Amino acid sequence: MTKIRSVLIKYKFSFIENTAHSSYLYQKVFRSIYGYTQNVTKKNNKIYNYFRNGVISSLPYIKSGKNSLILPIGCENELIEYFETGKNPTHNWKNKGNWSVEYKKDFIDVDEESIIKAIEIHINDCKIINNENISTKLFDEVNLILSKDNLNLNYINLMINVMKKIIDTNWFSESYKHSNNLQKFYEIYNKLKVKYNI
Repeated sequence: MTKIRSVLIKYKFSFIENTAHSSYLYQKVFRSIYGYTQNVTKKNNKIYNYFRNGVISSLPYIKSGKNSLILPIGCENELIEYFETGKNPTHNWKNKGNWSVEYKKDFIDVDEESIIKAIEIHINDCKIINNENISTKLFDEVNLILSKDNLNLNYINLMINVMKKIIDTNWFSESYKHSNNLQKFYEIYNKLKVKYNI
């Protein structure tokens, strides 16, 4: 069975004394990594769901344990930057605040089947904010864009960049030829680029 080189990150957060796992600070730290869905009730009592991005929510990953992640090579840099600075897309933190983290980085080989599954799950679950400022699934939005014309070029570029971030990983380049779903994703990506001359 083919193995693909990957990065294993093990981490352990330390909080100020008396910080319970159910506390808001504890939740915020982990939401900053994975992202989360926020439910907002408008004046008309209609509930809208908004996905707030985390540090790795735009990347395929394998959660290998309670405090460990497997990522494509190079993709660990964003997570390490978060560990060291607190910088993340979910919360506009100027600094880390009342927490610290210890982490260890190792290179491991992961079987291709697990890698393909992780990428397919990510593509299926990946959420983006569409032109109407609504959280929607990447794959649904890309198919919708292919069926329309005269869309905002900045928005098209955004979609292509989201797809490119996945395609540029060593996981994708080393495994997509062995997955019909990943080949389809790659074909759609190329169709979008051709359609909009990008």
